[in-house]
Amino acid sequence: MASTPASTDGREGCTATGWQQLYVRHKPEETPLYPIIEEHAPRFFAELSEQGASLPRFVEMEFEHYLRCGRLQAGFIRVKCTGCRHEHLVAFSCKRRGFCPSCGARRMVETAAHLVDNVLPAVPVRQWVLSFPWPLRFLFATDPALLAGVLGIVTRALSTYLIHRAGLSVGSGAQTGIVTLIQRFGSALNLNVHLHMLSLDGAYSFERKRRRFHRTPAPSEAELERLLGTLIRRVTRTLLRAGALIEEVEETYLNVDTDGTLEQLNAASVRYRIAVGPQAGRRTLTLRTLGPDTRDPSRSKPFTAARDGFSLNASVACEPYQTTTLERLCRYIARPPIVNERLSTNRAGQVVYELKRPFRDGTTEFLFEPLDFLARLAALVPRPRSHLLRYHGVLAPNARHRRLVVPAPTLAARDDAEAAPAPMRTPMNWIQRLRYVFDIDLSRCPRCGAAMRVLAVITDPRVIAAILEHIDTHAARAPPIASS
Repeated sequence: MASTPASTDGREGCTATGWQQLYVRHKPEETPLYPIIEEHAPRFFAELSEQGASLPRFVEMEFEHYLRCGRLQAGFIRVKCTGCRHEHLVAFSCKRRGFCPSCGARRMVETAAHLVDNVLPAVPVRQWVLSFPWPLRFLFATDPALLAGVLGIVTRALSTYLIHRAGLSVGSGAQTGIVTLIQRFGSALNLNVHLHMLSLDGAYSFERKRRRFHRTPAPSEAELERLLGTLIRRVTRTLLRAGALIEEVEETYLNVDTDGTLEQLNAASVRYRIAVGPQAGRRTLTLRTLGPDTRDPSRSKPFTAARDGFSLNASVACEPYQTTTLERLCRYIARPPIVNERLSTNRAGQVVYELKRPFRDGTTEFLFEPLDFLARLAALVPRPRSHLLRYHGVLAPNARHRRLVVPAPTLAARDDAEAAPAPMRTPMNWIQRLRYVFDIDLSRCPRCGAAMRVLAVITDPRVIAAILEHIDTHAARAPPIASS
């Protein structure tokens, strides 16, 4: 089965149908990330093999598929105009979830559009961000099933808090809704498993099959401290019962296997350490171009509570009419880990990644040796079948009152529960995705405005080579890492 066509760049042009984006193939080989992986990935895996170590197959596939993402040599779809016979070749995307900037950007836009249009109702929404101590970040990266159990505890505690603050009780049937995106990375490409939770800033009561929203006041500092204390107690108790934490008189430590190659890369990434090479174990190199932040570190951020390595922040909220702000927030929590514009290499061959905002000590850039940079990327790859987007409460797929809350055409104008449920919205196809994400319409010819027709899906290497040679393409060599 063919992959999804890859993301594209565009340029404007005047056509018979007006101004629109002309299709220009996305060229990943011209981005900063692609040549780094293309040149150093074979050596990275070869050195691991020489040491008798290996990474799980799903990590190797992440690199292999990335090197084929957006490349015509890996296959494409032929699209031809029914009028002027103008033709496009649309390359496939890798559809991976790890570090591909192109697929990550597409998924970010699609996720944000889905949440705003189909999930979140027109009520106030608040973002809650829960961060964990370094040992728990490593634990949750190693065992996603354990994180799923902890997430259930966190969302139940937050839901109970919101329902009570709205003046309701859980026993009365009141419900709130939460969407959680599990983010695995920090700003320095370090492994940092933490939770971004978009919650309805209040709760719904349901009476005689009618809904009513009760808004919750903004949390006070004392309430945040109490809520964080509750979360710490419950999370710690759960991990102790599961045997993931061992509590002794002098200290509490993790009960987890750290001997695997991926686990060692995870541990180094969590603590900003170099994972491979002669400098392994040392702090990752940084570049400080600004002076340290002189603000009092004891002063807490607004709507933030921190304790024992845990942090809970609730400073960002959106009103019902701020749909643009809400979609921007959804894009932020669903963003990919790497921004190509902040990635480069210096004269010494080091990989330089620029921070969006300087650290408190004045650090503005992180410097990696190429193999250590690939080790960082390997640590960011999520395990297969571990869902990063979760729905809770009244927004859960099987929630009893979900159809009364989520946006739907037949329910938008009134609260009548007897109204027929809206038809299920079908997922966007790849042409609709290109139009929505990049404002590029492949259903119409950019030259004459006639309809475009899909001629064929080309995956045979011999046919691919013949077509590329025919159109005088000089990119006919295959990616260096062979597919399985």
